[in-house]
Amino acid sequence: MDTVNPTIHIFNSSDELFLAAANDFKNRADHYIKKKGKFIVALSGGNTPKAFFAILASMKNIPWPDIIFFFCDERYVSSDSLDNNYCMANLFLFSKVAINPKNIYRISTNFLDPEESVLEYEKTLNEFRKNSDEHLFDVVYLGLGENAHTASLMPGSDIVKYYANQTISHEHDPLVAALFVFELNMYRITLTPTALKNSDAIIFLVVGQDKEKAVQAVLKDPYDPVCYPAQLFQDVNGKITWYLDEAAATMIDKKG
Repeated sequence: MDTVNPTIHIFNSSDELFLAAANDFKNRADHYIKKKGKFIVALSGGNTPKAFFAILASMKNIPWPDIIFFFCDERYVSSDSLDNNYCMANLFLFSKVAINPKNIYRISTNFLDPEESVLEYEKTLNEFRKNSDEHLFDVVYLGLGENAHTASLMPGSDIVKYYANQTISHEHDPLVAALFVFELNMYRITLTPTALKNSDAIIFLVVGQDKEKAVQAVLKDPYDPVCYPAQLFQDVNGKITWYLDEAAATMIDKKG
C-alpha cells in the first residue's frame, strides 16, 4: 500500500494542543464559510474532545450559525447518558454557543434495532451529500483509543477486516455501520472509512501517556489495520494531521 507521511504536531501540554486545535478550527471555519457559506464538521466522542469543546465554546467570533455538525460514531446508549457522544458535545459545546439546532445531525439511539439507526443516518448523509461539493465533510476529528481504534472501528472487528482488504474498491461502500463491542457489551454506530475519508481534512487529537503505544503502533509499526484500525487512514493523500501532546508522542521520532 502506498502511504503518505502525515503532518505531525507535538505540543508541550494538552492545553497547548487544544488551544492550537481550536485556533485551527476557527481558521478553517472562516475559510470555508467565506468560500461556500458553510463549514461541515464531523466530531468524535470520548474524553479527549471535552477540553477541545470547552475552549471552542469560550472563543469569540466563531461563526456558529454557519457550521454544520455530524458525528463520526455513537455509543448505543440513551441520548441523555454522559456516555452518549451527542450528549457530551451538547453539554460542553452546543448548549454554550449560538448553533442552529437544525445544523446538528446526531446519530439516533432511539431504535430497538441499531441497524435502523444505521439506515437513518445513511439516508441523512446521502441526502446531504447530494447538495455538497466534492467532499462530504470539510474536516473530520478523530481520536485514538489505547487499542488503536478510531471512531468505533475496533481491532479484529468484521468491518475493520473488510476495509483492510486492499484487493477490492471501497469507494461505493455504505457510509454507516453498526457493530457489537463484546469487551464493552455495547452496540456502537460508526461512520465507515468510506465516509470518513470523504473529507477535505482528517485531524487526530491524541493526549496522554496511555496512548503512547497506540500512537507508536499506528504511525511507526508495519501496516496491520486489523490490529491497529487507525492505520486504515494512512492512504489519504495530504489530508491527515496528528495533534499529539508530549506524553502521547513519547515513543515516536519527533521529526516524524
